[in-house]
Order: sequence, then structure tokens, then C-alpha cells
Amino acid sequence: MSDLQSLLDTALVRPDGFVPKERYTTRAFTELEHTRLWPRVWQIACREEQVAAPGDYFEYTIGAETVVIVRAATGALHAFYNTCLHRGRRLADGCGSFAGGEIKCPYHGWCYALDGRLVDVPDREEFVGLPEGLALAGVGVDTWGGFVFVNLDADAEPLLDYLDPLPTLLGPYHLEQMRLRASLSTIIDANWKAVVDAFNEGYHVQGLHRQILPWTDDVSIEYEQFGRHAHYGRLPGARRQLRPSPRLHLGPDDFDEGAILANLVAGLGGAFLAEERAAIEELRATGPPEGSTLLEAYQARRMKLLEARGFDVSGLSPELMTSADDVFCFPNVVGPIYPGSAILFRVRPLGEDPDRSIKDTWVLEWRAPDAGDDRRVTPKFFENWRDRNWGEITEQDYENLGNVQQGMRSAGWTGARLNPRQEGNILHMHRVIDEYLVSGNGRGRG
Repeated sequence: MSDLQSLLDTALVRPDGFVPKERYTTRAFTELEHTRLWPRVWQIACREEQVAAPGDYFEYTIGAETVVIVRAATGALHAFYNTCLHRGRRLADGCGSFAGGEIKCPYHGWCYALDGRLVDVPDREEFVGLPEGLALAGVGVDTWGGFVFVNLDADAEPLLDYLDPLPTLLGPYHLEQMRLRASLSTIIDANWKAVVDAFNEGYHVQGLHRQILPWTDDVSIEYEQFGRHAHYGRLPGARRQLRPSPRLHLGPDDFDEGAILANLVAGLGGAFLAEERAAIEELRATGPPEGSTLLEAYQARRMKLLEARGFDVSGLSPELMTSADDVFCFPNVVGPIYPGSAILFRVRPLGEDPDRSIKDTWVLEWRAPDAGDDRRVTPKFFENWRDRNWGEITEQDYENLGNVQQGMRSAGWTGARLNPRQEGNILHMHRVIDEYLVSGNGRGRG
């Protein structure tokens, strides 16, 4: 039996849904992902506003591979393997703008146009057999929702086919009109899949974040999987109510709806603006209009506030004004999307280390189309997540994930046994990963 077949027999998700530990803890499984998964999926590399002007570039790293995305003078986006054709020196680091509208290797000065064509070689006459028409090796690049995606597979399916049905589901949120308010990255001491798992379900709230149960109904969350992707939240037909978690067994006289709404909005961090938070206190003081509940009154008020700022709410219901759609975009982006804002997490393996990952947090906000892109957000990186105040809930998650990875390495743990409803998105993700690993041809579930 080959080593590959032995690994697949050991580490693939079993028919009964058991998720073996080896896929979280072994370098061999991580290497297989770098061979059969990451080179064949569409991955979000950056936002369009991060490469807005001709010459702007952004470096994206996945494992040992690095890709540079650049905006050409024509306005077209190009993506290349980040390596000079001469001696392999990396051409770009981080993000910025190529001076003079050209990509110049810092080592020997080989120079490329923004579309990748080799246009100048110092002392070219001394080279023997240097062919004409050389260009940087290209990588597939496309955009949707203001995000720039790359794909290392030359035969990749079109991006919109890969994303289906997310563009339809998320179209009313107008992600393409949002802009970055913050871009924060840090290292988590856990396998990248364990990190995605943690943010792809609400089941852990009653265990890890019990302090929010008084204002969070964690029981009525619905989960849905489709194609490669998934989401959870209050899906169509599941109405939000201002009530604490049923796990607390509180009666109607044991809680204050106004306090729940205030805590709910406060807990969503930057998703709501100051004027939207102020509207809660006003409604609590005056009471809702006759024939309306406090929640209904606030939802209507927030919709009007968004409309007043020019946000198109035509595709959104009042119910969504106090709800988030927690979306999972395969393989590694997850997070809540709200009307007018979003907080998304991208998780990548840190090299070929099965025990560490890079977590990127993007905070997006709606900006009027005529506001321009004059405000450039500088990505911030924290090698140790403890060097920043992330807030109580996020820090609980980060601390927990380190303990999860350590526990997964114990001889007493053989794999994950998942709740088929509340952890259904996790099981779905792992099964789609396996389709790529088994086929080896880049054609996961469509």
C-alpha cells in the first residue's frame, strides 16, 4: 500500500461523520493539502481598494507559495508567481506601489511591465539564447464583491461557478460597495481547520461564551450547506425574538427586552454605528410606536438610517437589520455579514506547520460610491495575538484554540464526533476538502 493511500485511509472523514485527528495534527496531511487543495481553489487574496491605482500591488502568501497581484495602467488586474525569471528573487513584499509603473527586481534589475512582460534586462547582449517574449508566470485572478481572488490552477473553473450560490445569497448586502476599515492578522497556535471550525458554528457559545447567553438566543440558529459553501444564522422563516438563551430557563418577567437589544448591538462591535446604537436608547426611553414591538421599531429605524446614508436596502428585509448571515466561503473564509458592514476571517496554514495558522480579520463598512478610495488601510500584523486587545469574546476563542490543538495531540483523543445539526457546516467543509484530496484533479464539489 502506498504512503498516500495509507494516509487517505487513516485521515479522511469516515462515512459515519467521524473526523480523524490525523488531519489536524500530521505534517503529511498538511503537505497533501498543499499539493491537492490549495493549488486548486479560488482564494481571497485582498480587496480591490488595496490595488486601486495603476502600479499598486499586494502580496498573497499561501504555504510556501507567494503571489503578487498588481493593477496595470489599463485598470486590469494581473496576478503572478512572486519570483523573478532570472535568479528567483521575490519581486514584491507586503503591499505598496511599483515605482515608475514597472516591476523591477531588486537583485539584478530585470524589469517587467505591469502586465508581466519582460521589458528590460541589463547587459542583455551578453546573454546567450535568452528567448524573446518572456513574461512572469501568471496566476488566475478574478473579482467578486470587491474581493480579489486568485487560483493557481491553470484549468480552474470560472470564479462565479465556484462561488455559486453565494453571489445570489449575498448580492443584497452589496459587498462591492464596502471598504476596509481595518485589516488585522495574527498567528493562532492551532491547525487552520480547527480555527475555521471554531467560527463556523454557534454550538460553542453555551460552553465558551456563557456571559452572552442573557442576550443571545443561541438555540434557534439554523444551518445550511450548499455546494462547497455554507452559512448559519436566522435563515428565512426563522424570526429573531428579543429573548435570552432558552438554556437559562428564564421566564418573560425575568429579562428586559430593551437591555437585550442594547447588549446585542453592543456585542456586534463595529457592525453598528453610533447613531444606530443611540436609536436603541431613544426607543427604550419613549417606547415603540403603538402596534409595534421594540424590536420591530428598531429594525425599521435602522433601515431608515441606512437608507439616509444612501445604502440600497431594497433587497433586505427589516428582519435582517438585527441579524447577521454567518457565511462560510470554502475553503477558508468565514464570518458575519450585516446590512452595511461585515467582519470576515480568513485562515491559512502557517507554512507546513500543522499546529499553527495565520488568521486575518477584515472589518468592512459601507461607503457611498462617490466617497472615493482616498483612505488606504494599512494591514497590521501581530505575531503574538496577546500583544493586542481583541475584546473578551475573541480572546476567549484564541486562548481556547491553543488548548484545542494541544488536546488534539493527546493519545486520549482520536478524532471529532460532531453534532450533525449545529456542527453540520464543519462536517460539510471537511467532506469537501476530502473530495479535493481524493480526486487530486482540482474538481471538488460543484
